[in-house]
Amino acid sequence: MKRATLPLAAIAALLICGCMQSANQDIPENYYFKMKKADVNSPVELIRFAASIRPHTADFTVEERVAFFEWYLKNRGFNVSFAYSSNFHNSGREHVWLVLRNKLGENMAVEPSYIEMEAASVSPTTPEYKIYQKKYADIYELSEKAGGSDKYAWWKRASGQRLLNENIMLAKKSQL
Repeated sequence: MKRATLPLAAIAALLICGCMQSANQDIPENYYFKMKKADVNSPVELIRFAASIRPHTADFTVEERVAFFEWYLKNRGFNVSFAYSSNFHNSGREHVWLVLRNKLGENMAVEPSYIEMEAASVSPTTPEYKIYQKKYADIYELSEKAGGSDKYAWWKRASGQRLLNENIMLAKKSQL
């Protein structure tokens, strides 16, 4: 019993002093809004929708951009989750993109960083976007299991903070 007490006491001390932080601690409160369900029926619709979002993410990293797109789409009622590959395109690099599921049950890949990742479009259909090791439901799960919230923290940039605040204000107006 003494062996277990010492490690538990050490962990408790680290938590109390703030030396150990949760992977999700920096994600803004009320990150997701409750919205009515939305849908896209084809990659063409998705490409048009995504093309209107991308200019807002010019100064984001690949990881921040995928988190922003997930937040933006999910907060507009789309059924979207993160896809994670530890060996994307057999390159030895990890990569995260989105999978959007439409009402027909079809999955569409969404690559917010299609230019940087050299994908054919924002909705690629190539084999590497069909192969992933893990799927994460939201930013909380992704942050906890794949690198921590700082890696995806688009909301910490000045442009991201503006986008977050504008969208929160719009969501509140639509609830009035």
